[in-house]
Amino acid sequence: MAAYTIRVELKGDPSYEEYEKLHELMAAQGFKRTIRGVTPSGNDATFDLPHATYYGQSSTTTGDLLDSLRTKIKADIQQDIVIFVAKTETWAIG
Repeated sequence: MAAYTIRVELKGDPSYEEYEKLHELMAAQGFKRTIRGVTPSGNDATFDLPHATYYGQSSTTTGDLLDSLRTKIKADIQQDIVIFVAKTETWAIG
């Protein structure tokens, strides 16, 4: 399975409740708002990702994952969205 980083923007003036629904939907798809890694001093740690950014694994292609998430988010949360999906091989956070 490949690792993916996903950023979802709900356009307009989305409510707190809409973003909570988004977080629940993404969690149900196996994507978290945190990422596990190692600090510069070599300690294991969990890092928070930027707002509405998710990380997880999927066995589908990047395009199929985008299409699936777009369909679910538009059906359950709102129509006017932008989704960025990237296959993630390495990362750094700071």
